[in-house]
Amino acid sequence: MKSTSQRKTTQQTSRPAYRSLEGWALGVLIEQHAVSECDHHGHRRDRSDPDAWNRAREEAWRNPFPGATPEACIAAIDEVMRSIGDSCPDC
Repeated sequence: MKSTSQRKTTQQTSRPAYRSLEGWALGVLIEQHAVSECDHHGHRRDRSDPDAWNRAREEAWRNPFPGATPEACIAAIDEVMRSIGDSCPDC
């Protein structure tokens, strides 16, 4: 019988990194530095960097979310970007 720590490790490694297309899209935007986090409140902010947004869209096309089409991934990136403002609502 496996110990508790061995079971947790097995479960953690078998789980996908992202559970939803929107979460994946936000992750891509963060990786490409298209969005940043407010240092004080943790809200996401649009960095207003069109090159970073284009890099995120290219990454979505080359490496789409598992089970989704590249077109759906780009649409998800665009939708997430539309929902993020350029300033923190709490600042």
